Amino acid sequence: MLIRKSNDRGKNQISWLNSWHSFSFGHYYDPNWQGFYNLLVINEDIIAPEMGFGTHPHRNMEIITFVISGELRHQDSMGNLGIIKPGEIQVMSAGTGITHSEHNNIKTPTHLLQIWVLPNKQEIIPRYDQKIIYHPADYNFIKVIAAPFEVTTQGVSLNSNSQFWLGRYNRKETVYFKAQTLPHFWIQMIKGEMRINDQQLNAGDALGFHQATNEITINVSEQGAEFLIIEVQ
Repeated sequence: MLIRKSNDRGKNQISWLNSWHSFSFGHYYDPNWQGFYNLLVINEDIIAPEMGFGTHPHRNMEIITFVISGELRHQDSMGNLGIIKPGEIQVMSAGTGITHSEHNNIKTPTHLLQIWVLPNKQEIIPRYDQKIIYHPADYNFIKVIAAPFEVTTQGVSLNSNSQFWLGRYNRKETVYFKAQTLPHFWIQMIKGEMRINDQQLNAGDALGFHQATNEITINVSEQGAEFLIIEVQ
């Protein structure tokens, strides 16, 4: 089991962006944190009002965006133009190449996670998908929100041997989890508090499990918790 505490992550701060990097990214480099199998990037970003990332390219990567609060305007070279809000998930298969921009068009900060996983096929035709995965009043569930094309899901489909689960609780709860599809998984805390194997997790903390064949017990605190579980190859 790997432990990645929030305060130990890489930090990048500029006038309009606060960003925390779980793995080496951009100017942040740590040879001990180069990714977790085919999971390469988990960036937690807070974007200032009416600011954002200008048009930039990607290629041969699955890019998943999960907005925690606020909203993010997305525009890309495929002609997609839309707003990502809490309760939605967006995936972009960069494939042979794509350019896009991301902006916070509102007057309050936007808080999000952006996650990159390696594709299982290179040089595919670029693809975009966005779906509602919960409504604001929905709590006390754990469910798949993104999965490989061949796996049935109510979320988005991925060109990757990766599967994403979302847990969202507003009360004390005991949750049991065992990897369903792939051999390793990473648990990323978003909000709240919980314990796994006597390890306390708060917002921004994470655990990585190698070859996890046994069921784990997740003890959500009274204040609740929101978290992602990412199964990877």
